[in-house]
Amino acid sequence: MILLDFIVQPANFLPVANPESLSPRVIEALCAAQAEAAQVLGRLDGILKFCPPEPLRIAAARIIRETLVAALRQEGHQFTDARFHAWFAGLVPLSEEALRFAPAPRAIVETLLLELAHSSWQPLAETAAGFQTAFLALREPDDRHAREAAEAAIAEARAIVATLKPAPLPYTALGALHRAIGQSIRFAQAERSIDTIAIDNIELVLERPRPPSPRWAIELAFGRHMRISDMLYADLPLPGLIRLDTVTLENDEDLGFGAILQAKTLKDCLIHILQIIDEAARYHAELPNRYAARRGNSRAPLLCGVLTGFGPLRSSQIEHLIGATRLGVRAIIKALADTGELGVETVAGVKLYSARRPQPLSNGAPIADERHHFSSAAIDAYDASMSHIDALLARHANPSGAKN
Repeated sequence: MILLDFIVQPANFLPVANPESLSPRVIEALCAAQAEAAQVLGRLDGILKFCPPEPLRIAAARIIRETLVAALRQEGHQFTDARFHAWFAGLVPLSEEALRFAPAPRAIVETLLLELAHSSWQPLAETAAGFQTAFLALREPDDRHAREAAEAAIAEARAIVATLKPAPLPYTALGALHRAIGQSIRFAQAERSIDTIAIDNIELVLERPRPPSPRWAIELAFGRHMRISDMLYADLPLPGLIRLDTVTLENDEDLGFGAILQAKTLKDCLIHILQIIDEAARYHAELPNRYAARRGNSRAPLLCGVLTGFGPLRSSQIEHLIGATRLGVRAIIKALADTGELGVETVAGVKLYSARRPQPLSNGAPIADERHHFSSAAIDAYDASMSHIDALLARHANPSGAKN
């Protein structure tokens, strides 16, 4: 059995006061999950430090879109991705159905964009500020109440995260965070509410919808905590990080399994961000060849990057995001549409434009071969960081001489 402890005091990353109460199987699975998450965390930290800024702006647009969509769905809104973009452009309501608990969506998005625009990570902050001006969704009567609720959720999330102690790795803080959520009236999952209806000789059991948990505020605040604690180079939201099924566990064995789920979920969140950045880098590497013969449309790559990252937008939104006039945007759109690089969909009489990925290169070369190149100094620094992480893992991999 391999026990990976990461720091001098092995019990610090275990979710119980008495590690002997956990079975060796649980401890081994927990340490393996934490080790895998730590390796992904190191990879992401290095990529964020050394990746050129242009792909990061494309990635930031996608991170913003996914953060907004996740928050709206957590709040109880039901919609497709296409519906989200049409709503964001001010063309349709987000949902046709009246939802019992879901607050006004515009207020949630406005509050989130404001928070993201204050991120310490420049690509995210600048991109979010641009989308603040491009957000055209219609206002609803209860905007003010929804905004107050969203701001209260952010304030409580900050207060909870402020109690977490800085550490080299996030596992102790992640466990404490989930326990605090279980004690929060706002963030803990509501109890099941069941009604029984008798019809003749048939008894029907109906479960009432539960009020949503606005855990997006916690996922935003914890990403900031990881940056402040020097776990991660950038201040990033982590949609999907919180596992509500692990916040009320009590016995030691369940706490062990809960910690395993939390570590695996963290790893999945970080891997997803890595994939977003990798896809953005691949796309950005294609741009020089695609636009080398179109020097007259210098903002065409910028527009395609925005559309690739965020998704479909209308022309008035594009004007705000790339800083072009209406005539300038029309010229860029026409040039791209003529070459088949823009998709067009009409919603409520308004055109939404989306980026189309190009066909594979004629020589069969994989796009991965065309990706951006880091400087030799950046590669050396990144390799040194990863070697340091590997050395730490090896040093603590088997401190007592235990055998596999």
